[in-house]
Amino acid sequence: MRWRSREKELAWLLAAALAVKAVVLVQLGGHPLLQPQGDLDTARYVQLARQIAAGGPLAIHEPFFLSPLYVYFLAAVFSVHDSLAAARIVQIVLGTAAVGFVYLLARQWFGVRVARLAAGLALLTGFLTFSEILILQSALDPFLVASALYAVSRTQATGGRTALVAAGVALGLFGLNRPNGLAYGIAAPVLIALASRRQRVGRAALVLASLLAVVGANALRNYLASGDAILISSHGGLNFYIGNNADATGIYHRVPGVSASMAGQVRDATRVAEAAQGRSLAPAEVSSYFYTRAWQWIASEPIPALTLFARKALLLVNRIDVPLNYSYAFYRRDEPTLLRVLVAGPIVLLPFGMVGLFLGARGAGLPYWTWASFVPIYGASVAVFFVADRYRLPLFIPLAVLAAHALAWLCDAVTRRQYRALVLPLAGLALAATVSARDLGLDDGRGGERSRKAVWLIEQGRYDEARRYAAAAAEGLAYPGVFHFQVGEALTAAGRYGDAMAELRAALAIDRGEPAIRLALGQALLLAGRSEEAVGHLKAAADAAFRPEVSGPWLVRALAAAGERAEAVLALASLSDAVVDAASAATALEIGSLGLELQAPVPSERWLRSAVARHPGSAEAHEKLAVALVLQRRPHEALASIERACRLAPASASARLNLAVVYAQLGRVREARAAAREAMRLDPSEPRAAALLRALPRDSR
Repeated sequence: MRWRSREKELAWLLAAALAVKAVVLVQLGGHPLLQPQGDLDTARYVQLARQIAAGGPLAIHEPFFLSPLYVYFLAAVFSVHDSLAAARIVQIVLGTAAVGFVYLLARQWFGVRVARLAAGLALLTGFLTFSEILILQSALDPFLVASALYAVSRTQATGGRTALVAAGVALGLFGLNRPNGLAYGIAAPVLIALASRRQRVGRAALVLASLLAVVGANALRNYLASGDAILISSHGGLNFYIGNNADATGIYHRVPGVSASMAGQVRDATRVAEAAQGRSLAPAEVSSYFYTRAWQWIASEPIPALTLFARKALLLVNRIDVPLNYSYAFYRRDEPTLLRVLVAGPIVLLPFGMVGLFLGARGAGLPYWTWASFVPIYGASVAVFFVADRYRLPLFIPLAVLAAHALAWLCDAVTRRQYRALVLPLAGLALAATVSARDLGLDDGRGGERSRKAVWLIEQGRYDEARRYAAAAAEGLAYPGVFHFQVGEALTAAGRYGDAMAELRAALAIDRGEPAIRLALGQALLLAGRSEEAVGHLKAAADAAFRPEVSGPWLVRALAAAGERAEAVLALASLSDAVVDAASAATALEIGSLGLELQAPVPSERWLRSAVARHPGSAEAHEKLAVALVLQRRPHEALASIERACRLAPASASARLNLAVVYAQLGRVREARAAAREAMRLDPSEPRAAALLRALPRDSR
């Protein structure tokens, strides 16, 4: 009867958990900012999952760059019903099961009262529920960690093989979702063996073999797909380098030359590594390259490296959730959802959980540490790389159990008036709370998410709403200048130059002299036809050498539009070869053409050669390069370009006319006359062709 009562209690608890998660899913599942789009990790997961759902695990002909389990999960869902809503529903069901495993784990070690508290804390930790509605690998973490720790814990209650195999499989699945979680996955069999009284080696071997069977299946898939021996994924080296270099801060930062998006990291990390090594590299070699660079820095700078690791340890236990992709603080505090009442989080779980970790160890022995050691081991495995909210999320599962134990123990001690016993735990709690609450200058990402919302409103054409939202949203932000700047750029892209200038001027009033804002404001002014005002801002950005490949060409445009020809020519001539090389084909052609209008063929030539190199099929680029050479009296060099232009655009009257000019400069008058006549045939209204024909000597051969 007592057993039935407990199971009924668990059923009601699971029903409540599912109801809470379902409400949050309804409220946020369709939120426009939470959809997989653009270069976000979410879009990459969906793309890969659909490929596998359609063609099987080998449909992707490369090893996984990112953790593969979530790709497999999405692919399985899509093979049944190709819907993100279906994936999110499955995720909250798994999240509900995670609450159940938390309850069972706590009940096994600390009794029913603590189990209720632990499940309640897990349910009130809004970040867990928020993560479960995202299209990210972290959606699976609560279930994977809770099930793995419960499975490991069950090995201490039963010596059966089923429990050992279940523990190994659960640990392997978690490793496929969080490769750094293999640190605990390898330690757990050892701890299980040490905690066992008999058959130690056999028990550990069974857990480890089960783990390796799961991970090995993915390694085999990677090898069959690419011939590269990669156990889980190939992004470990880059992540390790992000967290361990001279510029590292302990959180994510962009590596020079490597874009922030997942797809960009795959491409750019390979390009950077291959350029450094001078040869083509396999994905495993690219990862090894970045690991080597990080270890070289650690070896050469041991004190800064240790200091950085200490900072990452502090970041790990800080109350602020450092966002990566999405700001939980924004969705909890800015959006009207149930997350507002799910108040448990790092500030509760971390201090009470750390105290509970040591209170639970009193007299528990090695069996307790088979699962509780997850906290220090996994925590260290995160700090070795870099800290982000979703990377430390797995810690919240055992910390919910341990925090519940600490709360129950402290309440019991007060009730029993065991005040002396409270001294050390309360001192530890005060210390842990102080460390967790310490201001480390972290950004919770609300400003960035507010910017994304304002930009989304602008993209939807809801300009008045966007303007009102931006005016209200800037209040209270740590970096309001950045917010106004990003909104201003979006308005410029939408062609709302007046509104854009207002936002950018507001940004400049906050962050005076910031070259990024000066550049954006100059661009908006020029696009609005206010070239004289634009010149000063663009010149300031160019003088600061801020994005010279952008600010330089824009300054030339503004000077030309303002009628300052001499200054425009001087600015054009001063642009470096690196700026020319960084320009797109369209920009190179535009600036080269502008140089011709400014009667500056010498600096124009560089831009037009770049345009031809980048787009060899462009008749216009070849023709204008020929014009630049003709203006420099270099017809022999111009001939090949103008003939190519005529072949690419046989119906172009201007190309035939310029061919006639080249022939005339070369003294090939008969051919010049024929080309001019062809130009007139193609465009009878072309006056320059008639003028050229009149100017050509009649008796020239």
